[in-house]
Amino acid sequence: MILCAGESLVDVVPQADGSRLALPGGAVFNTALGLGRLGADVAYLWPLSTDDHGRRLRALLDGAGVDTGPCPATDLPTASAEVTLSDGNATYVFHLVGTTATALTPQPLPAAARALFIGGISLAIEPAATAIETLATDAARAGLTVMIDPNLRPGLIDDPEALRARLDRLLAVAAIVKLSSDDLDWLSPGMRPEAAARALADRTGALVLHTQGGDGAALLRAGAAPLYEPALPVEVVDTIGAGDSFNAGVLAALQAAGALDDPAHAAPETLARAVRHGIKVAAATVGRQGADPPWARDLPAEAGPPAAG
Repeated sequence: MILCAGESLVDVVPQADGSRLALPGGAVFNTALGLGRLGADVAYLWPLSTDDHGRRLRALLDGAGVDTGPCPATDLPTASAEVTLSDGNATYVFHLVGTTATALTPQPLPAAARALFIGGISLAIEPAATAIETLATDAARAGLTVMIDPNLRPGLIDDPEALRARLDRLLAVAAIVKLSSDDLDWLSPGMRPEAAARALADRTGALVLHTQGGDGAALLRAGAAPLYEPALPVEVVDTIGAGDSFNAGVLAALQAAGALDDPAHAAPETLARAVRHGIKVAAATVGRQGADPPWARDLPAEAGPPAAG
């Protein structure tokens, strides 16, 4: 089972008529929901509110087959993010104080967990950041595969040096790291993103997934040539949740192929197919409004996860 630990919220998205629509979101929530819709064995950990938004978030997860048993219930309101769209690209203003974003306390690692996915704004806000770092450290010590997608939002980062230190610790225990070019620019200012991704792979031994928007994605690992997969042509509605859906596609494919326990030693073709699957899942998401990851049935037959072997 893949445990996804991190934020859920509602994205308040502008409509063509000037109204605003509250849509389910949150980076880690989106990945968990995407994994469930792809048929993966997945659970979710984050406080879910008893308010209308929280009940909707829980119902979506339950409907996708995501185990919400680890989620504490809270009467605090659901966190939110106001979205601004420019040519389909999204920027965010978060409303977190006094919400579910501040309600996570340290939690034990579920016995059924075999991999852990973390990331998003939950790594930049307390007390969640400390709780999730502890969970990741415990998971790595137990031999679980840890994947991290920092999904950095610079406007939300109050203490860049503290976050850099936390990310250094987390990157040291991660088996898979997903970073956009913007993430790499923030982590390694002055370096070309491609060079920064290579340096990270060589330093940590992790699989590094460098997503490049309309230019596709690259996978790098120490001592090997980069593996590049192009983007798919798609009419973009918005990019909300694209990277989160990519993560879900990659993880679902690795789990289906039996490669998630030791991804660093997976066959190159298994990794290539996992990246292609991530790209296909992300392409389906950007063709919809908001973070609405596809069900497995929505994808072309050839987009299914790779078989074992």
